[in-house]
Amino acid sequence: MHSRRAARITIVSAVLAAVPLFAAGTARAEDHGPCGNFDFTGNLSCTVQVSGGCTASCDTPKLTVACGGKCTATSTQTCTGSCGTACIQQCNPELLDCFGGCHAECDQPTIKICQEKQPNEDCVTQGKAQCDVHCKSSCKVPDTNCQEHCTKCCSGSCTTQVNFDCDYKCLADVEVDCKAQCTKPTGGIFCNGQFVDATDVQQCIAYLGTKLKINVDVSATASASANCGPDGCNADSKASVKAGGCAAAPGSNNGLAAAFGVVGLLGLVASIRARRARS
Repeated sequence: MHSRRAARITIVSAVLAAVPLFAAGTARAEDHGPCGNFDFTGNLSCTVQVSGGCTASCDTPKLTVACGGKCTATSTQTCTGSCGTACIQQCNPELLDCFGGCHAECDQPTIKICQEKQPNEDCVTQGKAQCDVHCKSSCKVPDTNCQEHCTKCCSGSCTTQVNFDCDYKCLADVEVDCKAQCTKPTGGIFCNGQFVDATDVQQCIAYLGTKLKINVDVSATASASANCGPDGCNADSKASVKAGGCAAAPGSNNGLAAAFGVVGLLGLVASIRARRARS
């Protein structure tokens, strides 16, 4: 009896110890102003896509990072299964990764929930995508303690199931935003293949360059190949303009280029009026 009670206390303690780590994990997908909710940590390759290729990239698996940290309901039940046990037994602090184990316990239950609630949906794709949202978030914990990492990482299954409706709506909303941006001249931003649900694409490009020091390839929207970073954009075209992370080139429909054109026109009108006044 005492041994069982001790085992329960150990499990509860491990779960409680993981709570602050969960908060740290979800904080990585914070709101980045014009770039919305996205995890910009790690080595990212960001590019702007437009038209058909962009729309084709608006599938559910490529929208998961944009939904990371948005649905944070916690489960009142204890997750059971082999994920945590196997994770601890195979623990190597330098190579610790229970992400696969989280998916192994999460995918089928979530697919089943999807089939019950959304029978007309591609539930295999939808279920795995929703598991991806929470397994990524849950497994972002320090790799120095196997018990903390495994307990929290493997709780991603329960967290996914309790957040099913919220995640489903989030992914649907982001897909709408993605397709809408793809139809505009500015296109949509994708980092490592994941859609960035930006409220303003050009402001987001500038934000990434100036605030996060992340280069954005905007060649799909410009007349010449260009990369945008903290010093602006570098392009083969001499007509391109440096503007804090955004490129303006002839015929690129760039808002900043239009703004510069308006300013120049107003200056010309003012000059003409001044000359007439002097005469």
